[in-house]
Amino acid sequence: MKAAALILAGGKGTRFGMQKQFLEIKGKQLWMHVRDKIARFVDEDDIVVVGVDVEGGLTRSGSVINGLKYLEKKGKDYDRLIILEAARPLITDEQIGRILADENPSCTFALPLTSTVVKRDGTYLDRDELCKLSTPAAFDYTLFARAYLSGKYLDLTDDTRVMYEHYGIKPHFLEGAENLLKVTYHSDLAILEMLMEKYEL
Repeated sequence: MKAAALILAGGKGTRFGMQKQFLEIKGKQLWMHVRDKIARFVDEDDIVVVGVDVEGGLTRSGSVINGLKYLEKKGKDYDRLIILEAARPLITDEQIGRILADENPSCTFALPLTSTVVKRDGTYLDRDELCKLSTPAAFDYTLFARAYLSGKYLDLTDDTRVMYEHYGIKPHFLEGAENLLKVTYHSDLAILEMLMEKYEL
C-alpha cells in the first residue's frame, strides 16, 4: 500500500488568538509533533504540511484542495490518503496504524457525545445515536482526490462528507479517545500538557 498524508496547519487561529499550529510545546511546534509521528508510517516525500509546505486555503476544504494539488504534481500512484490536524498533536502510533490498515474507502475516528444535544427549535436528540467526528481520517486516494478536485466542495467542515456527497459513501467509524483533543482555546493547553504526561508524549 502506498500512502500519502496531509497535515492541516493552515488555520488563522481566530478563536485561539494566534496560529496555534506554530505554538511550541515541549520544544516543538504543534504541527511538528504530528509530522514526526506520521513520518514513521509514510515516506517524508509523501507528507504535505498545508500551511508550511504549501499555502493554506480560506477554508478547511481549500486547504485540503491545496494539499491534494501539491500531491498530484508528484505524479505518484497512491492507494491511501490520511488527513491529520496540527491541532491534534496527541495522536498515537497505534491509532495511525489502525486507520491506515482500515480498508474502507472512507474512515474516521469518532468520539461519543457526553452532553445533551438539543436543536435550536427545542427538539431534543438522543445522544446515544450521535457521535462527534474527529481526525485522523483516511480515504481511498483516487476516489477522494477525484471528488475534492471536482471543484464542487469548497467549504466542508469534515472531509468524510465529500465522499458521502459525491458517492453516497458513509464513513466507517473507529472509536477515538481523549488524546484526540483538538486545541481550540487557550484553556485547552492545560489539558494538552496533562494528557502529554499521561500518554508519555
